[in-house]
Amino acid sequence: LKRAVAMFAPRFAGCLQHDSQEFLAYLLDGLHEDLNRIRKAPYVTMPDVKDGQNMAIAGAEAWDAHKRRNDSLVLDTFYGQ
Repeated sequence: LKRAVAMFAPRFAGCLQHDSQEFLAYLLDGLHEDLNRIRKAPYVTMPDVKDGQNMAIAGAEAWDAHKRRNDSLVLDTFYGQ
């Protein structure tokens, strides 16, 4: 697996020590891009949080905007909302 990833990200080649979280984040990001069910992502403006706005509502709006461009098995499994 490490050699396969190193073909696309040479920073993981060889015997240098790399943070395992960085490696896992790179691997999951690549899988998410390849498994994204949204083939033509629409342009989405991210809503701004206004003073006094309920954080739960602001979070739900931001999550909805994110989901319009991203929908994959990786997102379903590893993102918490």
